[in-house]
Amino acid sequence: MNLKKALEVTAREVPQRTALVFGPQRISYQELDTAANRVANVLIGLGVKKSDHVAILMSHNPDWVINYFGIIKTGSVAILLSPMLKAPELASLLRDSDAEVLITERRLSRMLSPFRPGIPRLQHVLEVDSETFKSVLANTPVISPDVNINNEDTATIIYTSGVLGRQKGVVHTHASLMGTPDIVSEGLHRVRDDVVIDPVPFFYLLGLSELLFGSIIKGSTVVIIPRFTPRSVLEAVEREKGSILFGVPAMYNALAMLPDKVIKDYNLSSLRVASSAGAKSSPRLMGILENKLNLTFCETYGLSELSVVSMSNLDDHKLGTVGKPICGLRVIDDNGKEVAPEEVGEAVFKAPWMMKEYYKAPELTSQVIKDGWFYTGDLVRLDKYGYLEYVEKKSFIIVTQSGLKISPWDVEEVLLSHPAIAEAAYVGVGCTSGELIPTAFIVLKEGQVISEAAMAAFCCQNLADFKLPKKFEFVDSIPRTGSGKIKREQLKERQC
Repeated sequence: MNLKKALEVTAREVPQRTALVFGPQRISYQELDTAANRVANVLIGLGVKKSDHVAILMSHNPDWVINYFGIIKTGSVAILLSPMLKAPELASLLRDSDAEVLITERRLSRMLSPFRPGIPRLQHVLEVDSETFKSVLANTPVISPDVNINNEDTATIIYTSGVLGRQKGVVHTHASLMGTPDIVSEGLHRVRDDVVIDPVPFFYLLGLSELLFGSIIKGSTVVIIPRFTPRSVLEAVEREKGSILFGVPAMYNALAMLPDKVIKDYNLSSLRVASSAGAKSSPRLMGILENKLNLTFCETYGLSELSVVSMSNLDDHKLGTVGKPICGLRVIDDNGKEVAPEEVGEAVFKAPWMMKEYYKAPELTSQVIKDGWFYTGDLVRLDKYGYLEYVEKKSFIIVTQSGLKISPWDVEEVLLSHPAIAEAAYVGVGCTSGELIPTAFIVLKEGQVISEAAMAAFCCQNLADFKLPKKFEFVDSIPRTGSGKIKREQLKERQC
């Protein structure tokens, strides 16, 4: 089954069931499918053909879902972009992805407008909240396009810093995206009557595949929360009788730390399970969360390249672990030899739902996929009972508390574009609390002077907010190896 068919089958089986909830707005499966057909026919009218690249850059709302499936129904490839990125970053990804059409919102379109001349392949920008677009949609046929889609056709490209520490497009087929939603649904006991609470954006694979696709396949209802706050989640659970909550550890930490008197103000009796991914969670706080909200906390481990590879489930979970592997796993040392149980090593997986490749980057693809195995660069520990514990990144990718991954190379490239800077390194510096403080180490060019405030302002103009350094240190030199590589470990060990 491909993604187009998955939505259409559910729309036929339960046409009047609510698919999406957004505040007072409610969209049935039939309405979702019909709206996606209109978008698809608009794109086809613009000349979009099977395998063309169409980018989607939108807020977290039902329109995102409608337009995504509109792209999918044409047989073209959906390029997922994050609205948290700044215009220079987005322009770079639009160029790299070879996007010919961009579906977005007026505010984001205006932000990108000065960069349009530098994106020559981009022919059309559609603003979904413009009256022009709405008028065109209203006068477009609702029939589903007659497009032959195979399971191995490319469906989506997701940009991530991921394993190798630089922005690259992860290419997923219909088959690879459909590989894990049913497995996750089984583990969470997700059924048609479930109401899924969703504060996770769809441009992340967690939000797209495990949350959205898994719910659509089952015919469950998805309640979209545009911006996470603890109270917005509690209000949604009470109002919609939410039964499953998806999120990242930072969200669950905030919920766990709420005073009991606040939680008692809400009727949360419908909520039975919380599913987490994106970063390592705190066993202590998750135990508190289970007790406070009277639910089961299930932690999942996955990557943009592999989706879910290990997960806790309602029938078998152990706090502090990511459950048990659901595909082939080897835990190896630096020489490629498997380590004994309880020892730390790199996680190497083999899964039928692995990505197809990194887009236009065969050399990067060959670095992570070897003989059918995916080398994650993540350090893990497998205990004698088969539970897997995520330890830390083998590389120096900085992972924020909300699970966002920051590539040091991306930030350093921006820093080095400043005319006063000679050298730069971006490292997560450890604190006694265990938190990593994203720190920019800067060597100024001779005779140059710049303040920390000026550097912060420069970064704000050129980097997404989650990538911003929390601290700047002006140093005389950056420690390097004999081959010129930055000694990140040495910088990481400095006291914050």
